[in-house]
Amino acid sequence: MAQTGFSKWYFQDESDGVAVYYAVKVDRDEIRVAWKCVNTGVEARACSIGAGGDKTYLCRRDGVGAGVTSSLGERATVGAGREYIFPSDFACRGKAANEVQPSVRISIER
Repeated sequence: MAQTGFSKWYFQDESDGVAVYYAVKVDRDEIRVAWKCVNTGVEARACSIGAGGDKTYLCRRDGVGAGVTSSLGERATVGAGREYIFPSDFACRGKAANEVQPSVRISIER
């Protein structure tokens, strides 16, 4: 579990021994998205969610498009055999959405 009230972790991408997941929490007027990098390798790696750009969230209400929001990308160093959970993001605020589809570039660096 990501944090209290969040969904299970959903797989987003994997590269160079680092898997990236996200979890969501749907509230009345917003959706929060938490990101997690899991380093299964034997060396530390930098995990970038957004890869130098913004994170984009495609918002939906009952399967129908409700708009798009974005937030700043973020980066953290993840030790060998460790995981890092980023603070959760606001997504789809004011869109009356009940679903979100993240659209982000992921970058893993040595």
